[in-house]
Amino acid sequence: MTQGKKILIMEDSDLVAGMLSQFFESEGYTVFLAENGAQGIEQVYAKIPDLIIMDVEMPLIQGYQASRLLKSRRGVSRIPIIMHTSRSEDKDRYWALDSGVDAFITKDFDNLEKLLEKVKELIQGPAPDAGIIAEDGRSVNRETVFEMVGNFLDGQLFRATVVNMLGAVGKRISSVSETVDGVFDVLSRVCEYHICTILLRSHKTPMAYIRPGAQIYRADAEDFLRVCMNDFNADLPDMDLERTRRIFSGIETRKDFEEMRMDARRVSSYACFPILGKGDVTVGTLHVGHLANNYYSGLVAENISVFTRHAGPILENTLLFNRVTEMENRIRTVFSKFVPGEVIEELMDRDAEDTYLRGEKRTVAVLFSDIRDFTTISENNSAEEVVSFLNRYFDIMVRIIRKHGGTIDKFIGDAILAIFGAPISYEDNASRAVKAATEIIHALGSVDPGILLLPEAGLEMGIGIHEGVAVVGNIGSADKFDYTVIGDTVNLASRLEGLTKHYRKTIIVSETVKDRVEDDYLLREADTVKVKGKDTATGIYTVEMDRERFDTDFMNAYGKALKLYKMGNWNTALEYFSACREKIPEDPLTEIFMDRCRRFLENPPENWDGTISLDFK
Repeated sequence: MTQGKKILIMEDSDLVAGMLSQFFESEGYTVFLAENGAQGIEQVYAKIPDLIIMDVEMPLIQGYQASRLLKSRRGVSRIPIIMHTSRSEDKDRYWALDSGVDAFITKDFDNLEKLLEKVKELIQGPAPDAGIIAEDGRSVNRETVFEMVGNFLDGQLFRATVVNMLGAVGKRISSVSETVDGVFDVLSRVCEYHICTILLRSHKTPMAYIRPGAQIYRADAEDFLRVCMNDFNADLPDMDLERTRRIFSGIETRKDFEEMRMDARRVSSYACFPILGKGDVTVGTLHVGHLANNYYSGLVAENISVFTRHAGPILENTLLFNRVTEMENRIRTVFSKFVPGEVIEELMDRDAEDTYLRGEKRTVAVLFSDIRDFTTISENNSAEEVVSFLNRYFDIMVRIIRKHGGTIDKFIGDAILAIFGAPISYEDNASRAVKAATEIIHALGSVDPGILLLPEAGLEMGIGIHEGVAVVGNIGSADKFDYTVIGDTVNLASRLEGLTKHYRKTIIVSETVKDRVEDDYLLREADTVKVKGKDTATGIYTVEMDRERFDTDFMNAYGKALKLYKMGNWNTALEYFSACREKIPEDPLTEIFMDRCRRFLENPPENWDGTISLDFK
């Protein structure tokens, strides 16, 4: 029966607290909330709940402290406590149960029913003595709560204090060295030592962390380490001691560490303790040394044993954390060659149950590049020479594209498909694409062809750029997918690259791109075309990188000629195009339009609207 039953939720997250409150109220319970540990303890005495659900991480007083305190007080000790936390490791469960809670359940929306079942089970136990709690509660306020906590911690067993101190170290897990330094600091509160060493297994190579005190010199530390390694080898005989990595700490400011000892003192007390991880698996050894005789005996040795037992899971988790981190770095390094770094981060952060196959519509600039006559190059050279050349070529071009914010979508033989605007978008995606294209053309001459046999014209390429809406995302199957872009925007960029061969120009962009970048580049209208697969006409423009060559007189004459050509006045247009050819005799666009004007004068096209259909790719 839930009627009349009260639940206190101690949770500093408004989202989680609200979700739990709504869930249990829907099940008929009366719910009270506390946003920190101190307020929670006050609420226990004020509301006298039948059950408490608390988080570990809370402001003012943490969950472990609050549960230890409540379980030590009369009356409230009978109130069942469920530790509800995002932590899920064995050490967290152990510390929670060790603090006296009645159940440990990880935070997960899928665990709500499990949490409800545990609440129903525990809340049916004997009701707390409301009279005793109310009597004690008359003197409970924020000030007395903190006084209660202080007195309680002062009177706790040594083990609880060690656990709390090590718990703080465990929360800051980063590098192994930093965690070991934290363990050393806690150990100095447990016992006195003049030198301490922690030896940990890392694959087949031991790692030795040594902290010498002010009275220990280099020679002492090396002698001590040899003794430590013998004991370590007895526990872990499969380690390669010759390759032991030595990391000293605490000697950074010591100028005398390398000096020789001038007195007769030496390490006279020594003790070794195994460091056990999950399942009592040995992950290393702890070694302490003292200049006094028989120091590590009795209560001191017992305290160190307690300390080591609780330090083991922290050190094991640190090793695992660093191993996973190293693995993730290797994964990023390998897959960054194929997938954008931002996509890798997204995939690694995503829940395992979440689908990787996501797509979204974005406005992107698409760059499509291709080496001219590469089929002929492939036929006239060996596969090894072709692949070697392509690797050098791609290395240079990819660096240029990435420098300008582009993402490599894929390599298609010798072609490159690049995106500007995904996964990261900029206000000037089109401009970035054109900048990359011009730099690629300039860099083409720096690509070492090696012994590759090239066409007579040398190494040439074409680039098409269009900006528009496309679908980008992880596309494929559950087993294999690519971060890619699809849609008409990609198709048009590919068609524009194909047109560079027809118009004998290196870079052709769409009218959309022209509108974005015309203030920064010399763009010349090349034509108005209907490309294969498109019913609507598209204005196309060439990027002229030699501004001095195409002076104002030439551009004015070319513009007038093109306007007359579109109007169907081919005779006058031919005169202007002829004037353009006199200025730049080898200009391919002028030659194309002069040829068209002559053909159209002899055989005028029907329904002329200034556009031309091109049915090749």
